[in-house]
Amino acid sequence: MQGSILGSAVKRREDPRLITGTGSFVDDVKVPDVLQAQFVRSAFAHARISRIDIAKAMAMPGVIAIFKAADFGLPARAGFAPIGDS
Repeated sequence: MQGSILGSAVKRREDPRLITGTGSFVDDVKVPDVLQAQFVRSAFAHARISRIDIAKAMAMPGVIAIFKAADFGLPARAGFAPIGDS
């Protein structure tokens, strides 16, 4: 196919700085007084979580707060809305 890059080597301008360690990534930008968030989901599909112990996580340096779904007072959801006539 004329004009296609499929199957062809493509020289990219950003490669040299990225593979030599001189490039910048979003995680390299340090902004003072900014908090980061981490979301954790169950590793098991359809598992029922009976309790969450946050004591060890709260004791870690730098942890400001931990929120569970129940802390937001939102109605329970089944994940994805059903599609079709089921």
